[in-house]
Amino acid sequence: MRKLIASVAAGTALVAVSAAPAAAAEKPPASIKAEAGLLSLNGKTIWKSEADARRPIASLTKVMTAVVVLRRENNLDRAIKIKRKYTTYADKWGATEARLVVGDRVKVRDLLYGTLLESGADAAAALADTYGPGYPAFVKKMNAEARRLGLKDTKYANFDGLPYPSQFSTYSTASAQVKLGRYALRFPTLKKIIATKKITVRSAGGRTYTWKNSNTLIGKYPGGLGIKTGYTSGAGYCLLFAATRGKKTQIGVILGSPGPNRRFTDATRLLNWGFGI
Repeated sequence: MRKLIASVAAGTALVAVSAAPAAAAEKPPASIKAEAGLLSLNGKTIWKSEADARRPIASLTKVMTAVVVLRRENNLDRAIKIKRKYTTYADKWGATEARLVVGDRVKVRDLLYGTLLESGADAAAALADTYGPGYPAFVKKMNAEARRLGLKDTKYANFDGLPYPSQFSTYSTASAQVKLGRYALRFPTLKKIIATKKITVRSAGGRTYTWKNSNTLIGKYPGGLGIKTGYTSGAGYCLLFAATRGKKTQIGVILGSPGPNRRFTDATRLLNWGFGI
């Protein structure tokens, strides 16, 4: 193991530790700009920076939201009625929405698409209210799941990663998020959803919704699997990502990137290094 000095910039993690894979270049990119990050190759950490530091994770939170639902529901065609409180919830916090229509009936499967692709707080609210039942009970289930998975220094204050009661009420670490990402990929439905670039679905009420994945690596990076983007002013730009080529699967996370595009650029650099490109 050896220490690498990353580029010095405000909000940038300064020290990274790596164990370069044999097929890769001797050193990983030294210009990764993030508050924290980690990259694993076939389950082994090959690069990390402040990986055990507590950080707000913004909408990466919704990965756990999806996991809790998928562990409890076998009938993904179950239709959930969209209540006004789901849309007003998103409006109240100025959150990204899946633009659900009050009174419509939307399948659980499609609400997962709206939650993970569009990062819709209204879709996440519908799932949390249904499977809590109620928001507080659902958040308790998220935290119980985090404990079951051994996600250290992880706490969920809500089901969507919005900055309440404060910017740092929901937090985790790069190490824990990569561990969660690895577990999430075990669900075939979730794996299919996060690898989808764009989808149009028809609700039980006959309405159509079109959602586009906010992860620009999908369809662009060969072997890219997803997983989730996120942003709040406190968390910065975040990205939980994965890719597979042959027998190699990499899962990584960037927390606190300074820009929306920089997180994708840095993820690409890390994946290329890990694959030995």
